[in-house]
Amino acid sequence: MKTSDLYPPLLSAIWEASACCEAIASEFLDSDHQTKSDQSPVTIADYASQALIQYRLRELTPELGVVAEEAAEPLRTDKDLVERIASFTSRFEPMVNADTLLDLLDRGSHEGGKGTFWTLDPIDGTKGYLRGGQYAIALALVEKGHPSLGLLGCPRYELEEGISGVVFSGGEGIPAQVWTSKRATPRKIKSCSEVDLSQARLCESVESAHTAHDLSAKVIKSLGISSDILRMDSQAKYASVAHGASALYLRLPVKKGYREKIWDHAAGLAVIEAAGGRVSDLNGNKLDFSQGETLTKNRGVIASNGTLHHAALAALLAHTPEASRWE
Repeated sequence: MKTSDLYPPLLSAIWEASACCEAIASEFLDSDHQTKSDQSPVTIADYASQALIQYRLRELTPELGVVAEEAAEPLRTDKDLVERIASFTSRFEPMVNADTLLDLLDRGSHEGGKGTFWTLDPIDGTKGYLRGGQYAIALALVEKGHPSLGLLGCPRYELEEGISGVVFSGGEGIPAQVWTSKRATPRKIKSCSEVDLSQARLCESVESAHTAHDLSAKVIKSLGISSDILRMDSQAKYASVAHGASALYLRLPVKKGYREKIWDHAAGLAVIEAAGGRVSDLNGNKLDFSQGETLTKNRGVIASNGTLHHAALAALLAHTPEASRWE
């Protein structure tokens, strides 16, 4: 199936999952989330979003595997929680119910690698979701180690006054666009061409556990860019750079040896590159998505409007003289 043929049903799936996540948020209970082994939260919305999108992917591209963040295993002994999740998913797709939910979630167990596959983060930024902040539903098609198509559903992203809740998309040979509703004509987007560093804006994670805020502050000072930092959760940061709300996004490792997960970056990278921006690791290397679930060959991430990329890399190098920092 051609990518152009995939667009309408994929967009529909993202809108559907977004609506489901927001419906869950409006009725959320304390018992509606778990804590994973890495101490990160997972909510019934994560499972619901993943199951809904997996249902569509199974229809569209049954031959392709999916590398997804969540798995069915934590739910197998909790029938009540399965029923709770299904009570939401079945509102949007009757076939995603208590009988099919676990099998759909298990479709996300593909190992990735050098072939063609999907990667999905059903709720990127779960902590943001829980606190009422930003989150993203991130889906990407990976081919030969690189994302060729990305979609970012951002249900709480305010594009401009009066327009909130959008979907960003783009890919190789596919224009970067933002969709403001299911029926609206999409708008083309482009990363800002800002070369005046004093006007450039940095975007980074809210959570200090996700990026080294102290090093970011040094980079800002060194570059002379605006101290008005845009902090938000999830790949909504990629969207911010893609449509020009910010010019630079830094994901700086807070502990040595950490490897990023592919589902945390694939969709955002596809959208930014389609919008004319650039994404690399902190050594300036392209991100390699052919190594399984993690970006094994890369250290950290820098995304930019393109024109600021070299200056930002140089500033990072200047403040990290020990090369082992990014090993």
